[in-house]
Amino acid sequence: MNASSVTNNQSNPVATDPDIGDILAALLVALLIICTLITNCLVCVTFYLFKDLRTVCHYFVISLSAADILVAVVAMPFWCALQLTSMRWLFGESLRTFWNCMDILCGTASIMNLTAVSIDRHAAITEPFNYQSVMTSFRAISMIIFVWFYSIVVSGLRLAPWPTKTSYMHFVSATSFFIPLFIMIIMYTRIYLVARKQAHRMRNGRNYASDVKAAKTIAILIGLFVFCWGPFFAIVLSIAHDETVVVPHSLFNVIKWMVYCSSCLNPIIYSCLNRNYRRALRKLCQRVLKKREMVTETSSNTGVRPKARGSSFTVSTVDYDNNVGERNGGCRRNSLVLDSVTISDSQRVVETKW
Repeated sequence: MNASSVTNNQSNPVATDPDIGDILAALLVALLIICTLITNCLVCVTFYLFKDLRTVCHYFVISLSAADILVAVVAMPFWCALQLTSMRWLFGESLRTFWNCMDILCGTASIMNLTAVSIDRHAAITEPFNYQSVMTSFRAISMIIFVWFYSIVVSGLRLAPWPTKTSYMHFVSATSFFIPLFIMIIMYTRIYLVARKQAHRMRNGRNYASDVKAAKTIAILIGLFVFCWGPFFAIVLSIAHDETVVVPHSLFNVIKWMVYCSSCLNPIIYSCLNRNYRRALRKLCQRVLKKREMVTETSSNTGVRPKARGSSFTVSTVDYDNNVGERNGGCRRNSLVLDSVTISDSQRVVETKW
């Protein structure tokens, strides 16, 4: 979240010339900012343009993208500036306090939105035929509001008086990492067990492959989260137990970069690997390319506009994914984190694919 207790935290306003390593580190952070904005903005654009994606189950993904965009806009730029000053803060104490609080808010919001996604996917898998009544629009929006309120409270409490300097470190580690991680492990473990149980009811010879693929997907989700955030909170807890711990500048740079990387990877894992989002992105790219071709052809024909079919850039959702299959309150069951998993009951059998 912030580097105030971990790095060479000097408030000396005397700037030093950055070396080549600092410049490269700043360029990497700048590149990460651009990638994070592109991937998350694409998720928001496809959600806005394609009506088939405006469903309850995608509310959580949009909230996650909003949190990650906030990370790229508010938190990362200050970290990029720190790379050029050898971790010397040159912007005043008030702005540093603001950045620390916003860094905690953005990080907590991103993590809590990941937790909300896992809860929503758990409801979709364990209650596939009651999902519409279980996860209503009101409940989904209420969960999202709670996630952001929770994040604001956690970050705001940094300004409150604490018994010791390390008390808040323990608090934020528990509320922003370990509790969400515990919830996600429970949710995804139950998803796997339920999906495995249902898949074994089908005798199509694909049970083992489905189990392996589902397990790999869930392992990737949880493993990526722990990989990105685990080292950071390990350092936070180390300092909380021993304030004399000094983390090298270069090591903390790598760990902080991994934290920010999660904001770039989240839309890829939770959105772009979703079949509906892939189709929407492909259709959007086709529309853009077709529009560019028509503009080029028009300019080369001395102002005579060709009447080519499909030259309009209007994004139509009527022809998008007509064969969407069975839905739960507008939310497809195949927008899950599993691949080739079968959900069944005594009357109906529905195959869901990621």
